[in-house]
Amino acid sequence: MSHQTPAPAGRTSKRTLTEVVTGLLRDRILGGEFPPGTQMNEVELAAYFEVSRGPLREAMQRLVQEGLLVSYPRQGVFVPTLTREDLEDIFVARQAIEREALRRVTARGVSAGLVADLEVIVAQMREAVGHADESALAALDLAFHRRLVSAAGSTRLDRLYGLIANEMQLCFRMIVDSYSDRSTLWAEHEQLLHVIASGDRSAAKALLDRHFAEAGELQPGTSEQPPKRRLHPHSHRHQDPSEFHEHADGYRHGDDQQAPPQPREQP
Repeated sequence: MSHQTPAPAGRTSKRTLTEVVTGLLRDRILGGEFPPGTQMNEVELAAYFEVSRGPLREAMQRLVQEGLLVSYPRQGVFVPTLTREDLEDIFVARQAIEREALRRVTARGVSAGLVADLEVIVAQMREAVGHADESALAALDLAFHRRLVSAAGSTRLDRLYGLIANEMQLCFRMIVDSYSDRSTLWAEHEQLLHVIASGDRSAAKALLDRHFAEAGELQPGTSEQPPKRRLHPHSHRHQDPSEFHEHADGYRHGDDQQAPPQPREQP
């Protein structure tokens, strides 16, 4: 029988550090701190997060796989600016999964627990609209639909939905400014909630289709060129020191931390 050597006490593995960096980068992209078009310079980001380039490189590769970063040969890695075709493709995938989830939920009977959870999310959406909190709105929009998918009781539908979840939030941030009245965001979901709670499958399907159709009309124009914006670390350095406290080799945090690097013009 083989035995693995335990990691030294008080230290974490490189894989764990990679996961931490991946999460922090993901949160900043989805939160809009690294907006579409930002170039993710490896050297600058390593100094910015005070980690070695190995875990950072692995984190960026993971986010490329998730669709939150895109790599252009001989140009670099960027936060993507989604084209109209990208957004349409995301909505097609979402609609296919959610329609099947809705069919299953209404066929087996809408549970009181599902309705209660959706009511809480809709109430939080209304508060987020009142505070003009776009990051919260994006997360809550996803939470509403993801809760509906999870209620279908299909691990595979849930897994498929998870594969596009981050891109959906990126998509939301690109179209949210197109809403002339953002109160319609929570109002649409409130309508969806009432129809789902009624158990009327046909009405719920029609309203869900209309919800996606209206969102599709808000899509921005196509951009065929790779983005050109450089990362500006000064405007994004907000991490809590505890986020990286006592992580793996190559990291330090405290009074001796590096100043964020100066942005450079892209050639």
